[in-house]
Amino acid sequence: MVIYLLFGLLSLPEPVLWISHILILFFLYRNLGKINYKRIVDKPGFLFLFIFFIWLIIGFLRASIVAEGYWIWKMVFQEFILSLFYVVVLLGANITIIRDYFKLYWLLFIPMLLVSFFAFGNPHSLSYMPFMSIMLFFVFIPGKRRLMLLAIILLYLATFDHRNDMIKIIIAVAIGFMIAYFYNVFTDRLIRILQIIFLLLPFLLFYFGASGIFNVFKMDEYLKGDHSFVVQSGDEVEVRDFKVDTRTFIYQNVFYTLSKYNAFVFGRSPAFGDEGFGDGVVDEQTGLKGRYGNEVGVLDILLYYGVVGVTFYFSLFVRASYLAIYRSRNRIAKGVGLYTAFLWFMSFIWEKPMFETFFMMDIVLIGLCLSKPFRQMSDKQMRLWVRSIFLNPRKFIDEPVEHTLDIKRSVSRSV
Repeated sequence: MVIYLLFGLLSLPEPVLWISHILILFFLYRNLGKINYKRIVDKPGFLFLFIFFIWLIIGFLRASIVAEGYWIWKMVFQEFILSLFYVVVLLGANITIIRDYFKLYWLLFIPMLLVSFFAFGNPHSLSYMPFMSIMLFFVFIPGKRRLMLLAIILLYLATFDHRNDMIKIIIAVAIGFMIAYFYNVFTDRLIRILQIIFLLLPFLLFYFGASGIFNVFKMDEYLKGDHSFVVQSGDEVEVRDFKVDTRTFIYQNVFYTLSKYNAFVFGRSPAFGDEGFGDGVVDEQTGLKGRYGNEVGVLDILLYYGVVGVTFYFSLFVRASYLAIYRSRNRIAKGVGLYTAFLWFMSFIWEKPMFETFFMMDIVLIGLCLSKPFRQMSDKQMRLWVRSIFLNPRKFIDEPVEHTLDIKRSVSRSV
């Protein structure tokens, strides 16, 4: 968060941002060496992650063979850096590291918000995703902090102008409230049904759209009335239509490109972009046809790594959400698992893999779902863990907590 804010404020050159990415990766992998991830991470989940990572590296090697020129190599290198970023999944399995991260983000919000308003006049440069994740812990958040969290959410809803962001906020709030106030009403069975819907609905909607039966992106066909809204950025005022279809043509262009090169199975590798975009017009600066990458996360993976890569990626969400919902002892884990399944659904709309905070939180949640200590905590232990994000430990250290053998050491470090 701090790096990207300073990048926008100081207009630093892109190589500086790359260097910062490399330094971040260095510290991430250094911390990984201090974690017994083989003990705390679900073994099948670790295997799925490892296979996906290997496939990404194979994609990089394929791209290296055919890459030519500065711009192509730049794109390939960026994808390679992003591939290494998936180590966050393993770090996300450590409940102490994630607790400290949430704590730091909470403490930095007000200072960074002030800097953001000073630099840009709005909070758009701040990532809201960690706060949406904290919303999943709503039931155990101390009273006054709940009010502040809700105020932060209202701030983002009032100032953000992207439909995708608003959808993610609304779903996070809905799951947080469901876990907090309606957990006895919304049984485990309903949570499991919703998980299946989030995981399978994208495939069903894609089939309906491709067959011409129903295109969910053409909202003007089933939403009536004027849904435009005004967006102001500095002195510029823009009117946007909430119903505008910004995704159908992306699907068409990606599938056109993959069909043209018969690359559905293995993808084209990160050395090639989407030639269907712009009717194959060559960009004078980059020499690329169309553009490199798209806003739809799953289409980027499909374009570069094929159906094989999408399958490996999907397996991470399936395993992670399954463990959190079916193999956990606390309600928070079930909510996190449900939201993780929802993020898979969102990857067909947005959720583009990037070296940024919002995507980092996606894979942090996958790591939490795969974490044995996180899933094995009881509600009492989870309450202490969540409260330790917001309060000084001495204020509640005397509260009773039942330790299990598997998480005793982790929980004691957290509080």
